[in-house]
Amino acid sequence: MSPDDVLKAINDTGIVPQEQQTQMAEFERNKPFSLHWELRSLLYIGILLLSSGLGLLVYDNFDSIGHGALLTAMAIGCGICFFFAWRYRADWTPGQTVSRSPFGDYALLLGCLLFLTLEGYAQYAYTVFGNRYGLVTLLPALLFLPMAYRFDHRGVLGMALTALISWVGVSVRPLELYFKTNFFNPSTVFSAIGLALVLIGGALLLEKRRIKPHFTETYLTIGGNLLLVALLGGLFNFDGLRLWFVLGLAVTCFVSDQYARRRKAFLFLLMSTVYGYIGATYLVFHYLLGGFLSGSGLDYWYFILTGIVLIAYLLRQLPKRNTANESI
Repeated sequence: MSPDDVLKAINDTGIVPQEQQTQMAEFERNKPFSLHWELRSLLYIGILLLSSGLGLLVYDNFDSIGHGALLTAMAIGCGICFFFAWRYRADWTPGQTVSRSPFGDYALLLGCLLFLTLEGYAQYAYTVFGNRYGLVTLLPALLFLPMAYRFDHRGVLGMALTALISWVGVSVRPLELYFKTNFFNPSTVFSAIGLALVLIGGALLLEKRRIKPHFTETYLTIGGNLLLVALLGGLFNFDGLRLWFVLGLAVTCFVSDQYARRRKAFLFLLMSTVYGYIGATYLVFHYLLGGFLSGSGLDYWYFILTGIVLIAYLLRQLPKRNTANESI
């Protein structure tokens, strides 16, 4: 309900004098409009554009500027960003904190992005890590994870978890699930499942201990997607273990659905629905439409009808505004 609708409902009840209703209506018309989220979005976009522009600058001019000058400039910029973020850091607390400067979070994010550019360029120019590519991804994970907790920054936490998955991927290649679709290696799938369960279990343990509980959704989003993709990979490729992967996918989707309903988090409901639909569709085509019903033309109707049902289901599950509370 809009403020005018609320005022009209109050007027119908007669519990507020007309003079106060006029004052409330005047306040609603003249109150400042918040641009908080718009400005934050513009700042984040600006940081991403700046880091992308610096990357293009390095790529196009490294031969004329020189490796040493570029590395020095990036190191200085990275150090300035980290110093600014540290100077205006909030006091440590297990709960949620806010930087003492409105630009502290953005400086930290820019510093982390510059560090990744610096590290990648140093490896490209001087191969400082040699062939030990695991160190290239392990170093950001070791740096960003404690920084995410000290500065209370979920964006840096996401970068740390991505780096951690990349580091594990050098040895057991779970990221090939995303980039190379290498579902045929059992160690790939099982390592991805193990890593995802560690992330999810760690998130729930930290939430229970009330250590940055607002980080839980970041852990569960990354770990949940990795787990579901790995289960789909096993379902697609391992005939002898298909039943176990079907059960794992069903249980994971059910738990994600229940978590979404309990926390009113539509993202996890969307994850459980989409991944579950993909798994169910594969089974239908593998055993029915791709088997004794192949060539019947039912595959087109399957996608049309199930697509309509899927969209209608998701639309019904969208969060609804509580008009009862708004009219009080």
